[in-house]
Amino acid sequence: MLSFKQMALNAEVIALLQRVGLPTEDLDPVSTTFCGMWEDEMLCGVIAIEPYHGVGLLRSLAVSPAFRGRGQGEVLVGKAEELARRVGVEELYLLTVSSSTLFERCGFAHVARDAVPVSIRETRQFSGLCPATCAVMRKRI
Repeated sequence: MLSFKQMALNAEVIALLQRVGLPTEDLDPVSTTFCGMWEDEMLCGVIAIEPYHGVGLLRSLAVSPAFRGRGQGEVLVGKAEELARRVGVEELYLLTVSSSTLFERCGFAHVARDAVPVSIRETRQFSGLCPATCAVMRKRI
């Protein structure tokens, strides 16, 4: 049975993100809040938000390969939206190379890079880690 809980950045999260090829070098343990998906004692998925004065960056969605194809990514996005609402985020932004379809199913829409708030554009993920060819998406929550 799967369970979900809010958690801080730790070695287990970093290992999962690296295993699926996501960046970890800019993760701030103070400003980034994770939601973990667990089966028994095993971390099998994570997602994170970074809030910035009413807007937030949704990032680090990772599901272990053994758990993919079951809708767990969508469930984790919903959990991240709950976290974001609790801290006053009204709009979530994200960058993705390969998951646009998943995020569209979750209600995100493509936006131009120059339409993104400055606080999000100034993040390391937006300004340098993710290529300029990444899809940029937004959702009002």
